[in-house]
Amino acid sequence: MQDKMHSNLQLTEQEEETIVLSDIFEKYFRYWHWFLISVVLMLFGAFLFLRFSIPKYESKASVMVRDEDKGASISNLNIFKELMEVTGGTSGNVQNEIQIFKSRTLLEGVAQKLRLNFSLHQIGDRSRIVRGDIYKDAPVQIQLLQPDSMYYDAATSFKLELLNKDEFILSEEGKDLGKLKFGKPFNTSIGVFSIQATTHYIEAWVGKILMLNVTPLNDVVSALQENLKIEVVNKEATVLGLSLKGSSIEKNNDILNTLINLHKQDAIEDKNEVATNTSKFINERMKYIIEELSGIEKDGEDYKSKYKLVDVATDAAVYLQKETQTDKAITEANIQLSLSDFLYDYILKQNGFEDLLPANLGFKDQSVGLMIGQYNQLVLDRRKLLQNTSDKNPNIQKIEGQLSGLKKSLKESLKNLKSLLQLELNKLNDQEKLIQSKISSVPKYEREYRNIMRQQQIKETLYLFLLQKREENEITLAASVANTKVVDYAYSNGEVTSPKTKIIYLAALLIGLIFPAGFIYTRDLLNNKVHGRKEIERYGLPFLGEIPWKQSKEDLVVGHGLRTVIAEAFRTLRTNISFMLDQDKPGGKVVFVTSTVAKEGKSFTSLNLAHTFALTGMKTVLVGLDLRAPRQLSNYHFTNTKGVTNYITDHKLQIEDILNQIPDADNLYYIRSGSLPPNPAELMMRQRMDELFSKLREQFDYIIVDTAPAGLVTDTLLSASKSDVVVYVVRANMLDQRMLSIPQKFYTENKLPNMAILLNAVNLENRGYGYGYGYGYGYGEIRNKSGLLKRILRRN
Repeated sequence: MQDKMHSNLQLTEQEEETIVLSDIFEKYFRYWHWFLISVVLMLFGAFLFLRFSIPKYESKASVMVRDEDKGASISNLNIFKELMEVTGGTSGNVQNEIQIFKSRTLLEGVAQKLRLNFSLHQIGDRSRIVRGDIYKDAPVQIQLLQPDSMYYDAATSFKLELLNKDEFILSEEGKDLGKLKFGKPFNTSIGVFSIQATTHYIEAWVGKILMLNVTPLNDVVSALQENLKIEVVNKEATVLGLSLKGSSIEKNNDILNTLINLHKQDAIEDKNEVATNTSKFINERMKYIIEELSGIEKDGEDYKSKYKLVDVATDAAVYLQKETQTDKAITEANIQLSLSDFLYDYILKQNGFEDLLPANLGFKDQSVGLMIGQYNQLVLDRRKLLQNTSDKNPNIQKIEGQLSGLKKSLKESLKNLKSLLQLELNKLNDQEKLIQSKISSVPKYEREYRNIMRQQQIKETLYLFLLQKREENEITLAASVANTKVVDYAYSNGEVTSPKTKIIYLAALLIGLIFPAGFIYTRDLLNNKVHGRKEIERYGLPFLGEIPWKQSKEDLVVGHGLRTVIAEAFRTLRTNISFMLDQDKPGGKVVFVTSTVAKEGKSFTSLNLAHTFALTGMKTVLVGLDLRAPRQLSNYHFTNTKGVTNYITDHKLQIEDILNQIPDADNLYYIRSGSLPPNPAELMMRQRMDELFSKLREQFDYIIVDTAPAGLVTDTLLSASKSDVVVYVVRANMLDQRMLSIPQKFYTENKLPNMAILLNAVNLENRGYGYGYGYGYGYGEIRNKSGLLKRILRRN
């Protein structure tokens, strides 16, 4: 049983939700013409936008960042691998390359090489709107007759009207420069130019208008940085994808290809800087060694000439052989010691961290070579970062700290190396002295000459060693390659990337639907008028019925055989009032019709309600009791001008003296309100008023009383006790909901007995047939015959 009740409850909730959703749908669907107009306008706007917008295309390219530096020597390669291990793989290197690709220095080089600060556009013949960029097939080209640097900060625009193959009209930002010839120089505000006709200048270009824009180079570079997109294609790979959007595919491709080539050139020059600096150092040392070697050879030649020596023999071959080996070791030690002195002096002369250290000098101590390579790599990294930032950057400070540490460690290593070499050299000299002491038979001349030859051998060996290193360095220089490899040069599939036609039309459609919906929602949100029955019931007021909105200007809308929607609404009202009346009470029934404020339709309701009762054969009288603002029946011309006020003030008058028969309406009479009194409230309280209603109850079946607005004056409240039913008229879309508190107070305090609310001028359009409750047996579908503009502007 409980499950069944729970199921019924869920079904009721679903039905209520369905009703709410249908109400929401009907609320917006009744304004379908708004939505249709909005959608059409938005779609037309989208069409115009797409018609005159400049299409943009996307070009793409891809490059691979090498995992190893193939252009460096073996020592440099090892150093590079060690640095990659420290930085955690290739991701850091890839991110560095992305920043280099987007650096202003590199993009500025692209803009200068392609002269991107000059752009040529065509202006539409009819629309006078600037079209896309003219790039490859430009009919004219600009010749700069002054240094290019003069135009990098310039900003202006020129308008060219092509007259024929020889002449054109030129203006600069609205200033006419006159008729000019192709190839002839002319002065402008930013320099001297000449315009040349290209091979693409055909007859079709004659009469066309071109726009030449000159943009500051900084603005061009900033635009390139914004439009250039660089991202890693795959996290597992080191391939970078470059993309650029613009109005010209050829221009996009040229920009990307030029950027890739300049990046490769810059990387190669960066790598070769170490080898170039090393070559410079070797050449300087070789020049010094050659001078020393020439001096020693001259000393040997002079010694032989002085002592007339041709060949020197040795008697102690064994000792001489040992001495030879010792001499070789001394020579190698001296070479290492000289290299250490040279490099140590070179380091001491360096200030700052701008210069690179000479590499590949042949130190037997591998740690010295590794530290030189690390130092050079850090110097190069510091230079790259300085291209896009200042020396205050934390990364720059960190690198400079590492360079200071390396330089200090390198000097200490060279000191230790020199000490070890000096100890080794001292030991070899002692060993040589021991050998020489045993060669007692060697002549003095031979010993002296051998000393000269030893010096000559040391210098010659050092010279040959440096010569070999120079050749190796030149090979390294020639074999250098960039650290990136082109996977795909710039290409485009030719599809328009923006504006997207389908997206634009879809957005226009959605905006066309959202805009009127938002307007309706906002309007209803801000609209606090009474619209329907739910506002009445929210205040706990009894609901009597609805009168549809009246299309015509006629006051009388009911009659014999008339089966319109509004006529049926008054018949329903008549029935509902009959249910509220006590039929067992003797005498005629008094129905008061009032409202909160004026213009809510109480007089209109009173007139048609009286006609409705009269049509049933009931003797009915319509009484005008609004003594402050009496309303006369405009459709009828009564000769009797006396009314209620006259009856109250003149005791001689009888009911028949103020009674008027309404023409063409059997059983229907009318009593005017009479002359305008100075004291309406006092008249309502006189005994004569009670007598009036007593006599009317005796003579008529129904007395319909058109009273004053109860929310404005007390007249209706003073006479309300004389009524059997009070019909309280509320005009839809006019009365503020907050003013419903007035009839609520009357109802709760019983100041208006047997009161019920009648909602007048309800817009029942789009409620179906009849007047909104499903009655469809011949009443006809409600149609608003007013103009389209009125229907659009009319509020629900």
